[in-house]
Amino acid sequence: MTQHTASAEETYAYGARLASCLRPGDVVVLTGNLGAGKTALVRGIASGMDVKSQVSSPTFTLLHLHQPGQAGGVALHHFDVYRLDGPDDFIANGLDEYLGGESIALIEWGDRVRQALPDRVIEIDLRYGEGADDRTIRVSFPGDEDRCGI
Repeated sequence: MTQHTASAEETYAYGARLASCLRPGDVVVLTGNLGAGKTALVRGIASGMDVKSQVSSPTFTLLHLHQPGQAGGVALHHFDVYRLDGPDDFIANGLDEYLGGESIALIEWGDRVRQALPDRVIEIDLRYGEGADDRTIRVSFPGDEDRCGI
């Protein structure tokens, strides 16, 4: 599934719509160059999940835990593993303990720790488009699963 956006606001709005396609236990790997819009997309997903806390990239803390905004909602675990040396570092920091269960895990730079993640992940790749703010966002569900019609 591919989406083109022309601004950070459109990337955010697409993330908010994409939230409806995610389920408890999902692990989502986000890839793309620096500044490609990974955090803007995560902010949109968090909004679509009704997360009330402020979402920022956990570049230095590695992980931010966001509780649902309402009873019965789903928690969001937002990782940024850019600074990790690889899958062993991910596990050594205990980050694998925050995957699965009843939360949704969004992992910026997740390709760096892919071997430490479950076999079935959702992959989201963000790339620069022709204009300065243009982005191409590709979403791949495991096994080409078709669970999202946005």
